[in-house]
Amino acid sequence: MDKGEATIETGATKPTEGHESKIERGQAVGYHIPQDIVAEVLAKLPAKSLMRFRCVCKTWSSLIRDPFFVKLHQNQSLNKPCKTGLLMSTKHQLFNSHFVFADHEGKQALEEDTISIPKSANVLGIANGLACIVNDKHRISVYNLSTRESTTIPPPPQEIRFQDRLSFGFDPLANEYKIVKFCAHEKEQFEIFTLGTDRWRRINRKHYNFYGGAKWYDFKEAICVNGVIYWMVKSMAESLKINLHSFDVHSEKFRQVAVPGNGLCLFSDLIQIEGCLAVIQDSECGNKFKLKMLQDYHNNVWTHKIIDIPLGPKDVRYPTLAGTLGTGEILILDDHFSGCFRLFYSDMGSKRLRSAKIALPSFFGENKWKRYYANHFSQTGENNGSWLYSASIFSFHHVENILPLKEDGLGFI
Repeated sequence: MDKGEATIETGATKPTEGHESKIERGQAVGYHIPQDIVAEVLAKLPAKSLMRFRCVCKTWSSLIRDPFFVKLHQNQSLNKPCKTGLLMSTKHQLFNSHFVFADHEGKQALEEDTISIPKSANVLGIANGLACIVNDKHRISVYNLSTRESTTIPPPPQEIRFQDRLSFGFDPLANEYKIVKFCAHEKEQFEIFTLGTDRWRRINRKHYNFYGGAKWYDFKEAICVNGVIYWMVKSMAESLKINLHSFDVHSEKFRQVAVPGNGLCLFSDLIQIEGCLAVIQDSECGNKFKLKMLQDYHNNVWTHKIIDIPLGPKDVRYPTLAGTLGTGEILILDDHFSGCFRLFYSDMGSKRLRSAKIALPSFFGENKWKRYYANHFSQTGENNGSWLYSASIFSFHHVENILPLKEDGLGFI
């Protein structure tokens, strides 16, 4: 061949006979790049590019799916300014739920990056770009929001019932993702499933009564912070009594967490602030939030913090504090929307404020939606008449993750 032939390893061109190679003269670099250098370079790329690069050669495909490289890429992603993800869900039987994304500056991702999930699905939790979802038939799946791969989790030995709680958490010490099934009946065992295994395990609930011997029910959504899942439960006998429960994803132990002061109330919310669990007790004038922050989980050390959001009534009358981003800014959600949803980013140090608008899926239309409770919104008829539809909007910090979930890479619906 006059022009030489390509080598399998690099795609470089072999020199023809009689021609001296530049490699032989030592004038070219990068002909045989060490694997660790290749890994360092590829780890800086976005997940979308890496999914395409798996087709370059078998070596790259194996590298990109290697557990060490997956962790390396995740660490790189954690060090980048994270994206804001919004889960837009509705109970309407004809419409799916959607994941939409915005970068750290509030710029919305391309429309093709919007992810749709089945209309009957409920999101149990989101950790490092993985979303755990259960449908109305109690079928559990885990979706990778970066690669669009998914896997179906086998059903637990004990049938999932309506009153059971399912939660999804990440163990940063063992780098494992786990699904926990809490049984309401005190004689039944709790069960846990570790992603990457093929069966559920029973876990010890000795010395822990899930509902304290009384009739309780789960109150609001659970949150996983630093390898611990937290959720609130409310007494059916005492309407104002609310407890905070926790599950350590690594040690697989339960406990009831004592909250100082007056404890929890109906208007309390759990969020993540500066890497810690924070309990929002109340707000003053709509823009000043009183927080209790759990600084040390094992020793139950709490601190108090007041966050003053530089928003006036003309901006947002009743803002929702959603937590802090990797940039150190606080994310604030609007209390109403029409056609697009507003996000506010506040710098706690300088109190600077910036905003961004996120276009919504077509279902939400141009009609006005108002928040009626926590993250729940309703669309009313003309002249503020009866409710037409209800929807929920939950925010999360989206971290790119290339963890392979299934060899055939089943996509989203």
